[in-house]
Amino acid sequence: MKRILLVDDDRALAGVVATALTEEGFEVTQAHDGRAGLEMFGAGTFDLVLLDVLMPELDGLDLCRRIRKTSQVPIIFLTSRAEEIDRITGLDLGADDYLGKPFSVRELVSRIRAIGRRLQPAAAASGEVLTAGELRVDLGRFEIAWRGTPVTLTRSELLVLAALARQPGFVLSRDRLIDLARGGDAVITERTIDTFIKRIRAKVRAVDEGFEQIETVIGVGYRLKK
Repeated sequence: MKRILLVDDDRALAGVVATALTEEGFEVTQAHDGRAGLEMFGAGTFDLVLLDVLMPELDGLDLCRRIRKTSQVPIIFLTSRAEEIDRITGLDLGADDYLGKPFSVRELVSRIRAIGRRLQPAAAASGEVLTAGELRVDLGRFEIAWRGTPVTLTRSELLVLAALARQPGFVLSRDRLIDLARGGDAVITERTIDTFIKRIRAKVRAVDEGFEQIETVIGVGYRLKK
């Protein structure tokens, strides 16, 4: 998680954040509007993207949507729009985390490192392939297929699905899915897990509208059918 693209039109804040992250050992590239951020992303190689929502030229939500067409790089939104509906919108578009302004750089660094720790187990399991019925999850390639058809998921979505695929037939609580898919130190909520499940179902149903393998167990959590 060394190379970070920071896209925020508040130059003063971006400068403070970039300086602090640099002192923590990160390499930070700055852009100050969404279109410039998109161009920089296309021209470089980054391990993580930090996005403001309200920006000129191209807002953060649109930029996130465009990045997700070609990349599963982790994305954290940094914005003063901290209402729940905005958080859910960002997660629906494929963001990995959401940090409302004002925030402490210390907390931001903690969130970034939490994402890095969450990705390490999957990287270590580079040869692991999970199968559950007609579902195939390749953790090394960060790919899944349903009935042989590839389905594009974000890292967070894939890790949630992998947690279910490791124990088909067993009910996993939302808290357990948080621990297995993102790490116990990740700052997310049970509602976030619900959002991930909703997105997974929608993406698989886009290739097979009859997909019903993920069951909701009311008051408990989720289960993947055997």
